[in-house]
Amino acid sequence: MNYKNLFSLQDKKVVITGGCGYLGREIVKGLADFGAEVIVIDWNISQIDGIVRPVTYLQCDLTDTDNIRQVMKVAAGEDGIIDVLITMAANLGAGVLSDVENMDDEYWNKGIDGTVGYTFRTIRESIPYMKKSVAGSIINIGSLYAVGAPDPRTYYDTPFSSTPNYGAGKAATVELTKFCAAYLAKYGIRANSVSPGSYPHENVQENTLFKKRLEDKTMLGRIGYPDDLVGVMIFLASAASKYITGVNIMVDGGQTAW
Repeated sequence: MNYKNLFSLQDKKVVITGGCGYLGREIVKGLADFGAEVIVIDWNISQIDGIVRPVTYLQCDLTDTDNIRQVMKVAAGEDGIIDVLITMAANLGAGVLSDVENMDDEYWNKGIDGTVGYTFRTIRESIPYMKKSVAGSIINIGSLYAVGAPDPRTYYDTPFSSTPNYGAGKAATVELTKFCAAYLAKYGIRANSVSPGSYPHENVQENTLFKKRLEDKTMLGRIGYPDDLVGVMIFLASAASKYITGVNIMVDGGQTAW
């Protein structure tokens, strides 16, 4: 076997939700660099600069099943195939600073739906097109808070917090991934999740106290940046991971390995 093109995504059609976001944009660039045909699905569409290949942008409301179904049909194109699905989109809705004592049912439900709900509907509507792929791959985004609780002390004296519905929704996403891996294996479709550690947005990094606390939580002594996720995404999308399914890969600088 020639391993030279083991990580190639040439001729693969990759659909990524949330691809216009802080983490998604860099991943889209990496996928395109490795030869993928990339279709970005997002609510707020913004062109991504510095991409070597044309990218298709489709607007979609991930709370609306009919809209998702229509958009997936467009994404699949004339051949009706989706090779890789990456589900990055998430939305906690308003009330993002609510804690377990104060969060009402409406905000709780929005956060659960905006994590595992978005992911479930997207996967469900993509399956008919992924069945036609020679080697389908689903990559869901979990979180370090899918496997462990946030340390409240990290957030003291800062305007930030981590909400209970986010961690619960991401933990459910990791379990949904395992379920899909088992159920879809008969179609040759793999399903894995990637759980980032601390990847604060650039404006959050300006709070040096908070950034230092996040850095001190990791073995590598730094926060994560969007390009830290590109390699694992290419790996899971490519033939290099053809015998890997049902796993959750931590990309957290060693934070959960202490």
